[in-house]
Order: sequence, then C-alpha cells, then structure tokens
Amino acid sequence: MLRLFTIALLVCLYAEGADSLVWHPKARTFDLNFRERPLNEFLGYIKSETGWEVKVEPGLSQLVDGKFRGKPAADAIRLMLGGTQFKLVPRIQGGTRLTVYSGNIKAATQEVQSVVQDAAAFEETLIEGELQITLPVKIHYFKSKYASINADPNATDLRPLFAGMNEIWEVANLRFLLNQPELIRADDASAEREYANLFKPGVPKAYVRQHQSRILHKVLPDMPDRGKAFHIVLIYTMPDAFGAVYLPAKGVILMPQVKFAKLIDPNGVWKDGSPVFYAQSNILAHEMGHALSLNHVVTQGNLMIDGRFREGLGIGPGVDLSLEQVEKARNQAKTKGPYVPGVNPKPDAGE
Repeated sequence: MLRLFTIALLVCLYAEGADSLVWHPKARTFDLNFRERPLNEFLGYIKSETGWEVKVEPGLSQLVDGKFRGKPAADAIRLMLGGTQFKLVPRIQGGTRLTVYSGNIKAATQEVQSVVQDAAAFEETLIEGELQITLPVKIHYFKSKYASINADPNATDLRPLFAGMNEIWEVANLRFLLNQPELIRADDASAEREYANLFKPGVPKAYVRQHQSRILHKVLPDMPDRGKAFHIVLIYTMPDAFGAVYLPAKGVILMPQVKFAKLIDPNGVWKDGSPVFYAQSNILAHEMGHALSLNHVVTQGNLMIDGRFREGLGIGPGVDLSLEQVEKARNQAKTKGPYVPGVNPKPDAGE
C-alpha cells in the first residue's frame, strides 16, 4: 500500500508541474505539458526549443491543452492543434519550418516570437522517481577587434544544441537552461593580441598547442560567480582542433562557432575554415561532463571518451554514461556549480 501511495504521489507531483516543452532532436520527439495555453505562446515555446522557423496565420487565437511524453513531432503538434492545419517541412536553406493556418497556407504570414522557458517549469519534475536537477547556464559572446575570435551572435543557434545536450543528459535527470546571452571582453589586451597572433601563417602547430591554454587563461576574465554557476563563452574560432574545451581553473566552457581556422592574414581577417558549426550537441555535452567533474575514459561509445581513443567516423563522442558517471555528475550538479579546483571541488562519492 505504501508503495502504491508513493507512486501516486510522484505522478501527482509530475502532473502539477508548470507548463513545459522538451524537444529531443535526435529522436525528434516532444515531451509536452500545457494547460489552456494561447496558441502563439505554445508556438513560441516550440520555436525557442527547436530553433525552427515558425509562422502562423494572424488572428488564430485558440487555446492548446495536452500532456504526453515521447511523441513524434508531427503527431504531437497535430494533437495539440486539433483541427487547425499545419505543415512541417525541411527548408531548402537548412533547418525546419512549421506553418500553422486555418485554411490557406499562404495566410500564415506572421513570424512567431520565441518564448523562453523559466527554470521553475522543471524544478519539481520527477522522472522515474528521481527529482530532475535544473541548471541555468550563462552564455557569453566574446567580443574582440580581431575577426578570428570576435563572436557573432547571429552565427550560432544555441537552443537546438542545448536540446541535444539535454537529450543526452536526460539519463542523469539533468537539464540545462540558457540564460540571456551577454557580451564579454578580454581581461588582458596584450594576451588578446598574442592569441590572435596564433592564427598567423607560419605559426607551428606545436607552438599553438603548447601556448594556447596559457594565453586563454589570461584572455578570459574570472567570473564573479566562478564555481557557483555554469558558463559558456562563445568565440568565433580557435587555431587548434577543439570542438569545445572546458577550462577548470576558469569554470568556463569555451566553444568556437566554426571549425578551427587554417589561415588568418596579418591583419586578423578571416581567411579559411569550415562554415559549419563545430561544437555539436555531443561535444557540448562532453565538455559539460568535464564541468560536472567527469574525467576522460577509453570506453567506446561513452560520452566522456578521450578523442585520441575514439574509433569510427561519427561527429564527436558517443552518448553512453555509466551509473558511476551519472552519480558523480548528479553529485556535482547538486552544488549548482561546475567543478573548479580550490573553489568548488568535486563532492565526495555518495553525497
């Protein structure tokens, strides 16, 4: 009887949570929990979490209501919209477009504005009897006079990346939420110039690898809440082949917007490099694992595998996590901050 009461209580707590939407980009499914939410707001949640282009016919004012988990995208939208028509298609230039209309698709002319979810929507979520830990992440765009490292806020759609990272970390009942992005500048102008010079032709790769980390630690300022909050700094590119990197002393994940550069002219003008965003969700999730105190492993398919030992041609590491890794990550998450030596050390096992 006690067990049945406990299960009923957990279901009740989950059901009473605030309106929320979780997008699983790899599985292309939604978890939804909405009660009489205006259509435009519901579509705003979708736009925010998926990064899709969303257009709606002006004047549609229905309320949407529903709750389910693991529903394929088109099925989920169909259930929520009822008789209202929609079209969900890939765009020729990339991405996905969702169009919602009553009769004629050409009437869907209004761009939907993003609605960012509040952390409170997930604070009391219970999944399989375990409380989900929600961790806000502070985003910073690095601004510089050097084109090679000057971040472009329009170059990276972060929410789909976070959705992919959340899908991976769901096994640990951890969820990361973006805060409003801010600008950040170099803490040391001479170090900023020294870092930009690493892109110049003729700089040996061995020199870059030897000095890049040292210079970056001088370039990036110490955050006032170092070790007490999670931070991601976006930089335009890096001269060495990092998809992203965690800097423990700074408590910061540094994430390039494009694949590492091959050539920058003496004036720091961007000359070459992949236009494809390099830090895929797996790579971002891997670096978040380091922030959550996890070390590299040699196990194939594991999220934390050292890149030197990874086999296969897929982008980034695997997605698997062991029970021990899950426990360590959750222990770190309970501190509400990343692992920073001397500031926020790794919790003892079993805490």
